[in-house]
Amino acid sequence: MHKKKKGYFGNIRQELVDLVQEGNNKILEIGCGEGNTGKVLKEQGKAIEIVGIEIIYEAAQIAKRKIDKVLNIDVEKTELPFDEGYFDYVIMGDVLEHLYDPWLLVRKLSRFIKNGGYIVVSIPNIRHWKVLKELVLKGEWKYSVEGPLDDTHLRFFTKKSMISLLESGPFTVSRIIPVSKFRPNLGIKWSMVNKLTLGLLEEFLEAQYIIEAKKLCL
Repeated sequence: MHKKKKGYFGNIRQELVDLVQEGNNKILEIGCGEGNTGKVLKEQGKAIEIVGIEIIYEAAQIAKRKIDKVLNIDVEKTELPFDEGYFDYVIMGDVLEHLYDPWLLVRKLSRFIKNGGYIVVSIPNIRHWKVLKELVLKGEWKYSVEGPLDDTHLRFFTKKSMISLLESGPFTVSRIIPVSKFRPNLGIKWSMVNKLTLGLLEEFLEAQYIIEAKKLCL
C-alpha cells in the first residue's frame, strides 16, 4: 500500500461529515480511503447512497465492504460514469493538492452535482507559520510524510487561492472554516490568539481549512 502512516486510509473525516446536512443525499467521496467517512455519513442519517473513488487498490477493496460502490481509478484520467446532476454532495478530504490540475477537476465534477448541491473539501494552508518560519528564517522547504509540505503534494494553496480554486467552477463558497474549530483543544488556544490580534493572524495559525461551496443554478 501507499507509504502513508498506518491508519491514514482508515481516518474518519468528521469535520467533512459535520458540513453535510441530514437527508437522503447521494454523495460522491473522492479519496474515500477505506470507506469509514462514508460509513459514518450513512450511520448519521446524512446519505442514502455513498459512492467512493480511491486510487489505492488495497484501500478501495476494504471500502467496498463499507459503502455502496467504489471505483478504483485515477479521477484525473478517467471519464466518470455518472448521470449529470446525480449527486447532492461531492466531498474531498485532502485531495485537491495531490492533483496535477485541480481546477479542471472542479469543473469536471460540477456536471455531476445537482443545481444547489455542494462540494465540501479540506485543503492544507501553505501560509501556516511553521512553513513560513522554515522558509523565511532558514531558507528551507522540507517535504515530509504529512502536513502542508506532504511529499505527495503537487499544488499549494492559501485561503485566498482555495476560494479562487472552487469558484473557478460554477460554485460560490458558502462556508470556509478553520480546522481548529473542529478540534476543541486547539480551537480554544488559537481562538484566544486570534482575538488578541483582531483576526490578523488567522491565516498564519491555521494548518487547514474546511470549505463548502454551493453549485450555482445556471
